[in-house]
Amino acid sequence: MKTETPTFTVSAGVLGRIMEIRGDGRLLVALEGTTNSVTECSQLQTADVPVGLAVGDRVLVWLPAGRPDDGVVLGRIGPSADPVPPKEIPDTLVIEARKGLVLRVGDGSITIRADGKILIKGKDLVSHAKRMNRIKGGAVSLN
Repeated sequence: MKTETPTFTVSAGVLGRIMEIRGDGRLLVALEGTTNSVTECSQLQTADVPVGLAVGDRVLVWLPAGRPDDGVVLGRIGPSADPVPPKEIPDTLVIEARKGLVLRVGDGSITIRADGKILIKGKDLVSHAKRMNRIKGGAVSLN
């Protein structure tokens, strides 16, 4: 008995440019080399974090034969059209709370309370100063 081998028709990759990124994650891509050819695409995800795409990015699109309106963006070609700006570090950062602020990592914490009390807790506390290390208070208690 002779069995037929299934045949698949696969189209080649096509270059395009992202025109719109929809809320559901689908991409609207204008295909290069064609006039007024726009297709809706999904994005290929090969890792836990997908490649960040932006409107205007040039991309490689795979269009399945027979379904040119259901492409898949395989990846970006070159740098993003919307590069991430360098992170600006402010001169002063103010974090304000009404009753208290707690910074906690593992077993260590710094608590600042509205009454002015500051508590620093940890397994070990280390203080380093290049110049003077001053401890000043109404009363200072060591052990």
